[in-house]
Amino acid sequence: MLLFSALLGFEVNTRPTASVPWWVQALDLGTLGLAIVGLSLLIWKGPRFPLGPWVVSLRSPWRLLAWAAGVGILRHILFLRPALPYRLWASLIAFVRLAVRWRPPTPRDVWTDVSGLKRSPALRAAITPFLTSRGAVLLVGALAVASIGYPPDRERPRLADNAFLNLMAKWDAEWYLTIAREGYQWNGNVRDDARLAFFPAYPMASRAAGWFVGSTPLGAALVVFAAFLGALCYLFRLAREDIGASEAEAAVLFLAFSPFAVFYSAIYTESLFLLGAVGAFYHFRRAEWIRASAWGIVVGLTRPNGFLLSVALALAALELVLRARRDGRFHALDWSRVRTAVLVATMPAIGTGIYSIFVYLLTGEPFMWLRLHSHWGRGNAGIGDLVSVHYGWIRQTGLVGYALMSPIDFINSCAGILALAAVWPVTRRLGPGYGGWIAVNVLAALLSGTTLSIARLTGTLFPLFLWLGAVVPARRRASWIAAFATVQGLTAVLFFTWRRFY
Repeated sequence: MLLFSALLGFEVNTRPTASVPWWVQALDLGTLGLAIVGLSLLIWKGPRFPLGPWVVSLRSPWRLLAWAAGVGILRHILFLRPALPYRLWASLIAFVRLAVRWRPPTPRDVWTDVSGLKRSPALRAAITPFLTSRGAVLLVGALAVASIGYPPDRERPRLADNAFLNLMAKWDAEWYLTIAREGYQWNGNVRDDARLAFFPAYPMASRAAGWFVGSTPLGAALVVFAAFLGALCYLFRLAREDIGASEAEAAVLFLAFSPFAVFYSAIYTESLFLLGAVGAFYHFRRAEWIRASAWGIVVGLTRPNGFLLSVALALAALELVLRARRDGRFHALDWSRVRTAVLVATMPAIGTGIYSIFVYLLTGEPFMWLRLHSHWGRGNAGIGDLVSVHYGWIRQTGLVGYALMSPIDFINSCAGILALAAVWPVTRRLGPGYGGWIAVNVLAALLSGTTLSIARLTGTLFPLFLWLGAVVPARRRASWIAAFATVQGLTAVLFFTWRRFY
């Protein structure tokens, strides 16, 4: 590689950003982004879809390519050397050198790490809440099925031969198990096959685990439990650095016994999604970019809202700049670290983009997975219409009457309102990345024109539980956890007996 560079007549500097101002790096990033998107539109037709009251349309590649050329020319007029092609070439060589030096861990290293887990403070803090909360939820679910039973007007499929696994396999579990067993299919009819609405990371992990244990439902259950335990461990580590050890243990308990944590005991994506989100934040804040990128891609491949993690991580990167300005260290800020953080922040969106490319190759429309969600009542009515409809119900029937008339909407609305109310205190206490993660998820859910699944969504918004661990006094934590566990018991009864509540 170096010989080839020498033949080209120049010496390669593998630190191309050492003397490049931050605004030049921003212009370079904009040039590349516009060029990549424009070139991609030459290959396939761009998306056009509603987003609340707006319509997002990316159809013409030439306009984006013209903008890329304009930004690139402006950049080189203002700052000629090092030129953008040179910086790209030097970055490529630096990446190759890093890849060549990387060595996989030896079996001895792996065994040392595994054997050291039993001494891990994070595992000791997570294991008891994990076992007690998951055991209690499944016990309540089994007793509810035995004593209350399923609704008499609906027949429900038996998705697993084992009674324990079949207890976990409710509602959307049928879709995930079908994808794990058969993969994705498309026959051109939106109404016939909605599998593409469900992202691939969890069903593919379930397929891999099922291959090892000889049962797809068992593999799916093992992924759920392993991911949730891992998420609790990550949450403890993250919270210990941000709010302290005692508060970190409280945050783990709040999450494990939270009102809508029942989905961490079901064949659903919530466990893997939570693990990826907490893991990405943890490694991002520690500048462990490779691991943060890997978890970010996993999140983008797990759920439709996974790409929103890019927004939250970008806000966390912005926090580096704001903190330096506030502390008077702006002139000494390491802009290469900021640039790397912004690049890593794009990984969740890249994960979603990878799945969208697969969907395009299968259907001819990259965002078909978004269209398919209309089958579950999600549309484009917008937040204003949603608020107007629900306010009209309250005016007609009163708050109590609204709760009795539409208890599911009432529960979801309350969960969404409380989550939005926590955005500002979470941001002040923990930072804009944490508050942004809550805000973008809840607002995106409301943009669908329905309150469907907002309560379920709040169970994965881990900054809520970090904040609760930090602000709830120690003497009151037991009462909070008991109240949370009571509501989770109610949701477990409804969920495991096939009664809709989300």
